[in-house]
Amino acid sequence: MTNVRGPKAGRLTAAVQRPDPVPLPGRRSHVVGLRRRAEARPPDPRAADHLRRHERFLGRIIDYLCADAGVDQFVDWGCAVPGTAGRVRERAPDAGVVNVAPHGTAGVLSSADTAVLSGDGADPATLLRRLRTCGHVDLDRPVAVLLTRPLTADTFPTWIDGLHSLMRGGGYLALTSSAPRTDTEAAFAPFRLLEPGLADITWWPYPDEEVSADGSGVLGGLGRTVRQERRPPRWR
Repeated sequence: MTNVRGPKAGRLTAAVQRPDPVPLPGRRSHVVGLRRRAEARPPDPRAADHLRRHERFLGRIIDYLCADAGVDQFVDWGCAVPGTAGRVRERAPDAGVVNVAPHGTAGVLSSADTAVLSGDGADPATLLRRLRTCGHVDLDRPVAVLLTRPLTADTFPTWIDGLHSLMRGGGYLALTSSAPRTDTEAAFAPFRLLEPGLADITWWPYPDEEVSADGSGVLGGLGRTVRQERRPPRWR
């Protein structure tokens, strides 16, 4: 597996600034004033860097699950980056993807042609029940759940055992967290972490002790259901 790691332009200003256009009643202006554009906040480079790291981590997870684990059903549980369904179908065109959108994640839906279970304020138990009854996932076959919106010590899910019980046919759980390592490991239970366990998402699946570069500070890992026959991972 290739470890991909990663001139900053200055702020542009107009030599002559004209007044912002005056809106006319009943008419929507398509002209953007220079003053309004200059006052727009530039994107945070730290957020963009984290997004790239998260995308690469998610891509490596999906590569393994499609190519080596043979999974063809995915549940995108409010991932932090859009386009999960597209990434899955690049690797496995016939794979099924369901987007579970808890409250506050409607803006990162995978794609227009992906089944969506809206959270609309529902608690996790209700969402699990909807997942069981929606008909979009065959829970008697292996399924991968991507819960990669980074968790914190205050946002740890207490319903992971319920998800594990739901996955009758086995499967996997991908999870990321900015909380301490021991707390993140505990959050996987009863799923069993695959080697190398938890590692920074920048270089996972290499263990932290083998990499000296600066990481993101976010840990990630992949767990499997304990009922599933053990299949050693073959990382690329």
